[in-house]
Amino acid sequence: MLGGPRAQSFSQLLSFTAWARSLGETPGGRVDRVDRRAADPEEARRLGLEEGAELYLVLRVRTLSGRPVMVERTLYPPRVGALVAALPPEAVSHTEALVEHGVHFTDADHTIDLTWADEDDTRLLACPPGQVLLRKRRRTTDPAGTPVEWSEDRYLPGTIAFTVHNSVAATSLGRHPRTT
Repeated sequence: MLGGPRAQSFSQLLSFTAWARSLGETPGGRVDRVDRRAADPEEARRLGLEEGAELYLVLRVRTLSGRPVMVERTLYPPRVGALVAALPPEAVSHTEALVEHGVHFTDADHTIDLTWADEDDTRLLACPPGQVLLRKRRRTTDPAGTPVEWSEDRYLPGTIAFTVHNSVAATSLGRHPRTT
């Protein structure tokens, strides 16, 4: 553990890099692989693509002050994925680079639950197979509502906590049965 979980609020949309820097941590990342392939029906739905359309899958480990804390599995539509694929594998922030290329992340829907570490998680996070991980799934859109990414982030226990402010006046939170 890194001295207790680092909290991230849902009141604003922050990249991992911006969030880490706001805590005084040094963010890091390393791309493990980039796959360019056809979207399956669920992936196409998430990204607003036709079934079988090209997409990019980026598998990346993220670090806080040099320690692995999270594995990102991000799907990108072709116009965004091509930009990400051209970045150096050790680029700290894909979001900052994409914004420089005119890709804007303005809205996101998040689902948080638990999952078990698979082979990639075990290898990249140095955790035991089947370790319970905090999973945050996110669909992010641009100002026009067009999806720019769909990501599944898996965090080691004790490395992050999410905070939510509720009010009887208004809330954007909902409870839903678990879906895969």
